Amino acid sequence: MDSPPTSDGFDIISSIRSDAILLYSWQNTWVNAEISGTAARSPAQFYMLSYHLDRMLNAAEEFGWDTSPLEGPKAFAELLEKLHDHLEREHNDRNHAAPLKLRIALSANGKFTITSDGPHPGPATIEGPLRLIGDNPISQLYPGSLSSVADPILGAAYLRWRVFVSPNKVTPTKFTMHKTSNRGVYDEALAPAQPLGLGLNNHKLQTEVLIVNDSEEVMEGCKCTPYFLRDNEWITPKGSCGGNFGTTRRWAVEKGLCKLGVVMFNSVKCGEIIVLSNGARGFQSGIVEPWKSLLEDDTKQ
Repeated sequence: MDSPPTSDGFDIISSIRSDAILLYSWQNTWVNAEISGTAARSPAQFYMLSYHLDRMLNAAEEFGWDTSPLEGPKAFAELLEKLHDHLEREHNDRNHAAPLKLRIALSANGKFTITSDGPHPGPATIEGPLRLIGDNPISQLYPGSLSSVADPILGAAYLRWRVFVSPNKVTPTKFTMHKTSNRGVYDEALAPAQPLGLGLNNHKLQTEVLIVNDSEEVMEGCKCTPYFLRDNEWITPKGSCGGNFGTTRRWAVEKGLCKLGVVMFNSVKCGEIIVLSNGARGFQSGIVEPWKSLLEDDTKQ
């Protein structure tokens, strides 16, 4: 697997949801409490913050950067403080309640930069505070199952994506296996993906493009981690396929909602409903459409 030389000309990044509803999510508190320290054990309004730290730490190790800004309870507490500082500076409230997508960027010299990055993630639901998560199966941020998200009736409200599979093959590198500001592969795949369709209840459908490696295995989406129903099991591409190991994907695998595996390019069929997840929107569903329809839409703009 060829890898471009690393340099200081890029940032390690992660996009995270800020949302006051997460203060009432016991699942979110448990995820963060995997890091020791008082700050991590307290409810936080940032979605899977400890997992974002971990993914950035793994990237820093891969690129040979100083990892101290990302390690341990002190790093968690300091990043938490920086996120609240951003909310106060940009939104005049350290505990800004409305959902936001924040972009965390770490440079090679150890400096964090936090911005409010669109598009707006929209409202979401969490598990009931006093119930097992399985009792609230269509929670968008911490679902009880992926089938509930993809269900055409129960999960219909979470159909948010038109999904296309790029016919162009991508050679995996460190910059596909870790999330950085070096996004050329993804920008190229998304270039024709500007149009928005109109979904249920007049919700605009976002456009997602899945990228495929040289072996014709699905790697990941440009914006989300994909999950595919195969032989009555949900499968998400394993690390050797070349995509990055996202925060929501990690949670879904650890909770047994899906398994790591290989999904071949030619097995993804038009009309198929898949699940998509990321650190800003949680878990939603999408419907696969033919690539040529995306190009046809683009020519009409």
